[in-house]
Amino acid sequence: MQRIVRLYVHVPDYGSGILEHAGQHVFAYDHALLGEPDAAISLTMPMRLPSYQSTPMLPALQTFMPEGFIADRIRERFGKTIKMNDMALLALSAGDAIGRLRVSMQRESLPQTGAVQLKELLADQGNRDLFADLCERYLFSSAVAGVQPKVLLSAERVAAEYSRGDDHKMSLVDRATVRAAQYLVKAGDGEHPDLASNEFHCLSIARNAGLEVPEFWLSEDQKRLVIERFDRQSGVVLGFEDMVSLQGKQNADKYDGSIENVAKAIRLNASPAHVQSSLAALFASVTLSVMLRNGDAHLKNFGLLYSSPTSSDCRLSPVYDIVTTTLYLPNDRMALSLARDRGWPTDATLIKFAREVCLVRAPDDVLARIAEAITDYAPTQAAAVWRRQRQALAPQFRDVGAI
Repeated sequence: MQRIVRLYVHVPDYGSGILEHAGQHVFAYDHALLGEPDAAISLTMPMRLPSYQSTPMLPALQTFMPEGFIADRIRERFGKTIKMNDMALLALSAGDAIGRLRVSMQRESLPQTGAVQLKELLADQGNRDLFADLCERYLFSSAVAGVQPKVLLSAERVAAEYSRGDDHKMSLVDRATVRAAQYLVKAGDGEHPDLASNEFHCLSIARNAGLEVPEFWLSEDQKRLVIERFDRQSGVVLGFEDMVSLQGKQNADKYDGSIENVAKAIRLNASPAHVQSSLAALFASVTLSVMLRNGDAHLKNFGLLYSSPTSSDCRLSPVYDIVTTTLYLPNDRMALSLARDRGWPTDATLIKFAREVCLVRAPDDVLARIAEAITDYAPTQAAAVWRRQRQALAPQFRDVGAI
């Protein structure tokens, strides 16, 4: 059985260094690049001569470890021929990971897989299982966290087919094709029916409430949610690190923490010009999760985005991975504690957190704006799912609005 003991770690324009495993995971920068700070692979791993060592996988590389569905598929496919450990999972999936990093078994980063058509991803496939087909094609470029089935891919997007009007409905306009945009495709599973529609509604409400969200679409058959990757902007590859990495933890510890410590990590790592706006965005995101009863806002669902580890644009990433978990687990609680409690916080607790930790001046206005976005929400797709989902929200929203 083959063992993978050496991997090459790349960032844009640089082959940064080598990751090896022999009892410990050891990463060493290429000594010729020590004068190139943009070759750094993490906010927490600046360029230096000594290597970085850890018995479990280095926390900065945990961000790019596949979990759940993708990890299970890789183990099924290669478990008989390759020793399945963290090195193998990285080698077999991180060719096009979220963020700046690429990991490969060769010194040169592998080219990306060819693009599909966005319109194909969104079309009603009838009895065809398109998601299964995509998994077979893009399994090796889908280093993405989370247990929900999801896959990363490139797609050709014809803007004329999928442009949004003021009412957020699709409309035709005469515009050019945008080629090889980067997308994340999510699907539900047997334990969580309507998961794609669930997240579509949550993201729609987040957008209506003024939170930063990536572009997203629900397929015609409501089986797939397609999200444009926020780590790709106008051809620029952005770095991304989640709170597991920034707090020096492992993926298994993603539920071990507090919202207050997420705020602390923002203060310690975000660029000074973006600290306050990132804290305000964190408060809005937490408030949205509380009202929508998203009990899965764990450490991997908050992260920082940046051009390079030494740039001055490091800030909280857009909202992602937000669903109403109480639709499936009626007694679900918060993934992270707030004020030392995982129960759903009151408005008073949220306001205290906003004022004392996030330094938000008018938190009452934020609560009112998000509540209004939920109350006024009228879905353009999957209305039946929203009716069921609404009954699982915070009590004050369960009987509002007519669909």
